[in-house]
Amino acid sequence: MKIGFICHDAFPIKEPFQGGLEMITALIVQELVERGHDVVSLCLQGSELPGKMVYYEKDLSSGSSNSELENIISVSKSLNEFLLRDFDVVQNHSMHFQAILMGNICPQPFVTTFHTPVFSFINVGLEAISKKINQTFIGVSDFTSKLYEKSLPEVTTIYNGIDLSNWQYNFSNTKNYYSWSGRICKEKGLDKLLQLCVQEKINLKIAGPISEPSYFKEKIEPLLSLEIFEYVGHLKQKELNKLIGTSKAFIFSSVWDEPFGLVIAEALASGVPVIANNLGAAPEIINEKSGCLFNLDDPETFKHALKKVNSVNRRNCRKRAEEFCDHKIMVDKYEALYKSFNKNYLKKVI
Repeated sequence: MKIGFICHDAFPIKEPFQGGLEMITALIVQELVERGHDVVSLCLQGSELPGKMVYYEKDLSSGSSNSELENIISVSKSLNEFLLRDFDVVQNHSMHFQAILMGNICPQPFVTTFHTPVFSFINVGLEAISKKINQTFIGVSDFTSKLYEKSLPEVTTIYNGIDLSNWQYNFSNTKNYYSWSGRICKEKGLDKLLQLCVQEKINLKIAGPISEPSYFKEKIEPLLSLEIFEYVGHLKQKELNKLIGTSKAFIFSSVWDEPFGLVIAEALASGVPVIANNLGAAPEIINEKSGCLFNLDDPETFKHALKKVNSVNRRNCRKRAEEFCDHKIMVDKYEALYKSFNKNYLKKVI
């Protein structure tokens, strides 16, 4: 099949990935190409993706000096040119409201996957097409699907996944520290977690890009002088695997309604139990045999989780990843969806 893949434009899609959206995009494109599909990706210059790449017209990255209006015009032009190509199906993994709008009048089957809560700019697109919906919508967890079902009649869940072959595990080589990974910004709750770690006197190693420099400087950096904390920077996958894999447990502290939580899957694949703030999709990924939940605003629940996680068999963590987080299962479902569209599919666009 010839598949058009619309990528998000905040960052180039390459390692080390800025976040889960970039990583999952690269993984799906890679697997589809390996399965013999002709994939053409619309992405930011500097991306490193298999298959063919075409680029957004302008530098749309988060550090560019374009005005909001300039970005809207540029994205619209890029999307318009991209959708003129003869695709069998178009997959939208961006967060553009323009993609949702254009997808509704695209003559080919058009699939939009939601990786975030219903941000206001996404809702603009949903409101605009509400009277006649002419595309397929996917949520990356049941939690996410239910959020969007408030605005849409139907959203199907296809869980995110990771390439398990890239995540090695060693069930016996555990060191005296806990691990944390993610974008360092307010919604990931790292500042609150550091306070809990100080109270419990536990060692924590931190990895990830600094997405909000002011937040890092004000809330995180002052505490890094304490011996129990170590910030190791933004790591590539193999380095991150080693960091997480030898930790006592991985701590997930996101304070927003996390649509999935790929770092949870990565920890489980590393054979490491997860202690997660009980929000968003975390309860869907973690079961009683692979970790435990806590309330970030309740120190007693954190203390209980630290004790409980000691009894988790690390083999069960890897098993949970294999059963629930395998990217091949994810791509199987996308591929089946694409193939379900009639070859002679043509939308009746009004």
